[in-house]
Amino acid sequence: MSAPSSHAPRPQGEPRRIRLAMGTAMLLCVVGIGIALDLTHVFVLSRTDPDYQSFCAVSEGMNCETVALSRWSTAWGVPNSIWGIAGYAFGLVLTGIATFRRTRGPGAGLVVALALAMAAVSLWLVYVMHFLIGSLCILCLALDVVNLGILVLAIVAARARDGGTWRAVGADFAMLVRRPVLLAVLAVVGVASLAGARVWGTQYLKAHGIAGGVGARAHEVGPSPHPGAWAGAAKSAGDAQCATDTPPAAGPRFGVSPEGHPWVGGESPTIEIQEFTDYQCPHCRRAHLMARKLVGADPRVRIYHRHLPLDMACNPAIQKPFHGRACELSRAAVCAGQQGRFWEMNDLLFQQADEIRTRDLSSDDIARRLELDLDAFRCCMTDPKATAIVDADVAEANRLGLRGTPAFVIDGQVHYGKIPDEALARLRPDAPGN
Repeated sequence: MSAPSSHAPRPQGEPRRIRLAMGTAMLLCVVGIGIALDLTHVFVLSRTDPDYQSFCAVSEGMNCETVALSRWSTAWGVPNSIWGIAGYAFGLVLTGIATFRRTRGPGAGLVVALALAMAAVSLWLVYVMHFLIGSLCILCLALDVVNLGILVLAIVAARARDGGTWRAVGADFAMLVRRPVLLAVLAVVGVASLAGARVWGTQYLKAHGIAGGVGARAHEVGPSPHPGAWAGAAKSAGDAQCATDTPPAAGPRFGVSPEGHPWVGGESPTIEIQEFTDYQCPHCRRAHLMARKLVGADPRVRIYHRHLPLDMACNPAIQKPFHGRACELSRAAVCAGQQGRFWEMNDLLFQQADEIRTRDLSSDDIARRLELDLDAFRCCMTDPKATAIVDADVAEANRLGLRGTPAFVIDGQVHYGKIPDEALARLRPDAPGN
């Protein structure tokens, strides 16, 4: 009796199992592309549309927009989601080869290698979301599940074809070494996928008005409804910010109410809005843009800024560390207001929020950017009067029972996140009195 051949034919069920596993992995690559496209949509709208609210804006700790607005949402000037599309497109090629190959070519081993790389990226991004951003993205987690599924299916196919995962990986890479033309083709496809993501991603962002270095400060480059002239108008007003009827020559008017609340908007408003915000709240930035857009478009609206730092250092309703510098940043805005620069500081604190957090810019650093009188600013930051202004707003917010930011109080009604259309009904042409 002769010894059994090491090249004995495999059971007929194995090719079917391999095709099923790799075919399902192909489907997951298509699903991954779809989710990544949706995530790209969230990235763009969260930076360009102040009224946008995604379905996955569930809470402070679970919000795709928070992740999309962070500096970690891009790499080399392109959203991570677009790099993901390139990865899934290349994965589609590899899984297609492994599924439909008729000759001895690369199989599940290369898919295992790619899936391992994608899983490593997933682990890193989960770490970033949880520990560095402080919020999770549902769509990102869905991509993590897709990556894990591709890896599991690739391992199943590799074990069925070559009897072991690492044996399959080694066999496929050895095959590529023996077949340099095939190696070159796959390399060209991979590089083309990345180059395509870079070119398309850059052009896509430019087409949506997000141009010029979407990187460490990506969220700052989106179009802003309020032009830079606003800040200049506030600066030129100087000490006159204390007078409620001292506006710039054009655009929205600025002032301070008799109660001491900075306002921007119409001189004789039809609707007055109390805006309670936290300078470390990522959603407050979009509310900030939305509010500026509103007062810039309609002189019948006036918005009063109110401080609501979600920071236990000055807010007794917060029982554990949360926004650890929110009280300090509110005082910085108050002290800039003492030099006639409140709205400039307000804009800067929102637009530069990510850089302030990641680079841990001090209040002095921020004041220098506005070229404030630094000695006067420092004295104000330690003045109990500045603290008392913030404390008074916090006390009012807690009296109203506000449970988060941003919050808008209009005619005694509280609205969270955005100003709803029904709250502005009096501005409609068919409203009584118009």
